[in-house]
Amino acid sequence: MLQTAPNIAYLKAAWAAFAGISGANAKQSYEAAGLSFTRINHSTLVRKNDVQVSTMPIHYTRHDLRVGFLGRIENEVRKAAFEMDAVFYRDLELPEGHHLVIELEECLRLLRRRGNRSLSILIEPDGSIPLDAAVRVEMRVFLDAPRACVYACAADASGQVDLLDGAAKRARMPRASDYAGLAAQISSTLNDAFAALPRAQLAA
Repeated sequence: MLQTAPNIAYLKAAWAAFAGISGANAKQSYEAAGLSFTRINHSTLVRKNDVQVSTMPIHYTRHDLRVGFLGRIENEVRKAAFEMDAVFYRDLELPEGHHLVIELEECLRLLRRRGNRSLSILIEPDGSIPLDAAVRVEMRVFLDAPRACVYACAADASGQVDLLDGAAKRARMPRASDYAGLAAQISSTLNDAFAALPRAQLAA
């Protein structure tokens, strides 16, 4: 199940449906939120425009509906994280003494608690190298569409150096049609940045 690609159209529609009845829109009517409901046997199909975003029992509350959206979104987020991890494993050339950390469980905890829409993916030292050879990367991946913000720095004698200084906006804030493509773009950007480091810092 987790090996299938995330449904991007569903993610966009489900987040829009969730936003339509949450926060400042908590008291907005279902019609104003663009939601429609169809009863089939003992279930209710919920659609945002033309996309089915949830299946509910006959009787449910607005809170139940929000929780249902987030539960289905969580499944798609797990797929997205798995898809990106596979691409990073294949394409990303980590500097020696560094590892990749996908903060998926923290992301999902915040998603369930308050509808958090981003996943942090880090590259950080694994403890085997001195701090003055350390590289730190944060990829803030958004969960409503395949897009991200990428930050990368390395230590030097003067402090921290931005490894993406001068990089195009599309490199720092990439977008793609799917999460595999997003991970491939980020890998290419970071590999170019890592190639500018001293050779001793690069993985074999």
